[in-house]
Amino acid sequence: MKRINNPAKYLKGIIPPGTQYFIGFGIKDLTGLGKSHPGIQELLMGRKPSIVLTGKKGVLRENTTGKYVRKKPEQKTSIWKHIEYYSTKWEKVISYDREFSIWEKELLYKFDLELSVVKTPQDELILIFPKFIMEDSPQHYLKAGAAMNLACALSNYHLMYNTEFEPIIPVTKFKDKSILPAGSASRPVAEKLEIIEQHLGTEGEYESTGNSYRFAVLKEQQPDDVTIGKGGFNEYLMFEYRNKDLLVFENLKSGNATYLFKLSTFNPNKELDKQTASKAPSFLKRIVHENIDSWSSKVEGYF
Repeated sequence: MKRINNPAKYLKGIIPPGTQYFIGFGIKDLTGLGKSHPGIQELLMGRKPSIVLTGKKGVLRENTTGKYVRKKPEQKTSIWKHIEYYSTKWEKVISYDREFSIWEKELLYKFDLELSVVKTPQDELILIFPKFIMEDSPQHYLKAGAAMNLACALSNYHLMYNTEFEPIIPVTKFKDKSILPAGSASRPVAEKLEIIEQHLGTEGEYESTGNSYRFAVLKEQQPDDVTIGKGGFNEYLMFEYRNKDLLVFENLKSGNATYLFKLSTFNPNKELDKQTASKAPSFLKRIVHENIDSWSSKVEGYF
């Protein structure tokens, strides 16, 4: 993921002002830098409850030494540097002072952001930065952007979480019924009611491991619309990608499956469930959540 230069687009209009939230990422998708970072290893092994992220270059270095930008109005200043090196041609040490003309710089930020490990309600371990409170201000976006870029350097994505550590997904419209309701018409009413009650009010077999990466992948593809079904017992998010002519149904919990449809031929007025989805003329693919690498390659193939 490229460096994020406009963090406001991930926050403004998505997280209401005054709302508490976190920025973080899952531990299953660390980059090489994330896997080799000694501080993260200490976190994952439980040796420390939190660490201040630091490093030798890039956003890790900027976190503790600061990020500097050209001073406004722009102007240059002169500095003298002592230069010394060994010349193989003359077989001796060359030493002299040289004047350099450089831009004057000023400190933009130095946040010393900490990282800690928490567990989501679906028992997924994620790494998060300290709590943010949403506000539409340059300083807030600077700090949130620093956290996002640190997350992208250490993982393959960044994601926002609410105070219960559930992913915050941009939702642009709502429907009053669940999309792809679980079960089939053949189930007895009493059994349906029992399953709904278990899902909404108790812990049990429906507790499964969440996977933030799936949602980060779908969000990064810049959906044109996201719909969430309300009510029922098996809610899905529906991501619309008009330029790809693609509709992706994704569940908030692992252990389910991702459903892909052709957007231009999808009939939103037709009732679907998991058993009848594959019979729809617009149906493209059903991808189970068993293996994240397999899921990723199959889904990204449609983009």
